[in-house]
Amino acid sequence: MRNVAVVGAGVFPFGRHHDLLYVEMGRDAVNDAIKDTGIDRKEIQSCYVGTTGGVGVGHEIVNETGIIGIPITRVENACVSGSNAFRMAWMDVALGISDISLVIGIEKMKDSSMGEAAGGTGRFKLEMKAMAKNISMASFGLMGPPGYFALAAHRHMAEFGTTKEDLASVTVKSRTNANNNPKAEYQNIMTVDEVLNDKMINPPLTRSQCCPKTDGAAAVIIMSEKLAKKYSDTPVWVKGSAMTSSIIMDLLSNLSAMPNIKSSRMAYDMAKVEAKDFYKNGFVEVHDCFSISEILHSEDFGWAKKGEGPKILNEGITQKDGDLPINPSGGLLSCGHPLGATGVRQIAEVLFQMRKDKEVAKRQVPDGNLNLALTHTMGQPMLGFTSCVHVFSRNL
Repeated sequence: MRNVAVVGAGVFPFGRHHDLLYVEMGRDAVNDAIKDTGIDRKEIQSCYVGTTGGVGVGHEIVNETGIIGIPITRVENACVSGSNAFRMAWMDVALGISDISLVIGIEKMKDSSMGEAAGGTGRFKLEMKAMAKNISMASFGLMGPPGYFALAAHRHMAEFGTTKEDLASVTVKSRTNANNNPKAEYQNIMTVDEVLNDKMINPPLTRSQCCPKTDGAAAVIIMSEKLAKKYSDTPVWVKGSAMTSSIIMDLLSNLSAMPNIKSSRMAYDMAKVEAKDFYKNGFVEVHDCFSISEILHSEDFGWAKKGEGPKILNEGITQKDGDLPINPSGGLLSCGHPLGATGVRQIAEVLFQMRKDKEVAKRQVPDGNLNLALTHTMGQPMLGFTSCVHVFSRNL
């Protein structure tokens, strides 16, 4: 397989864009990525679009941006859609099918429920008759994602002494980072007390501890080694990529999501790194859909022992200037979570950080942490659970 690098990116601001169409957000993100890369758009040979609800928008966006005749593949995999699209584009270029590929992540979430955006509502309406057959469905059930993660938070608190203040501190860090991210939906700094006194959603999780449904788009352009070296002095190399799945996300019984553990270790192995290598050497963007999520991920990915996720948070290790910055962008909790766009936005953040772009100047992680990066998304496309992890490096 050929070496592949991320060379350009564009992010359309995440937030409430009721008056904008999918194509309007996606067009701007793609045009910004093309300008950032410095290529003729006619050189792009393939396009992969991560979106749950944007049926056909890839064709609209590509047509609007003057890229005609290339293969366009829509990828739908719930919250992992954008990361999955990137992984497919990476394989496309690594295998030599394309030399330059465009990845788009896009979603409009503000005007719909998650079920509507993901197309699940229609499916379950069609399958209501099957319910009479006593067919079990291994989903979140009636409680939904906030309730599920709230139960995981209670379990973590009971087993390890994690406090409500620990959980709130994740959001405090998130908002502090996002305060310097003009593309994030929420940029307001919050205190622990403000987080705890916010509207309660599912105890112990308040509203600001739950990622908001958001509109947004992001695009990245990847290339083969030969072209990456031609177009950029600072390409970011894809060193590892892994995706795993299961029928359920078994957080409640052991506070670990096994697909997350497996995908991270597979990506580590491919990149020839270990979890410890990220300390004082890298930074990460993980899927913090709820405040407890970041704590669980830091443990599952090997950066903290089980039960010690709050410890590395409270010691400042995961701050943007700490030994292992987690979510310097503000993460899902502050940027928002337009399903298909999140994974691509994370990769754009990696590129901007590793290049020390003006885009991230006010939230720049330390120089010593710019050698490695990891992005992670996880999602439940109704009845399954998927985890996708990528590892990046400045060095080939």
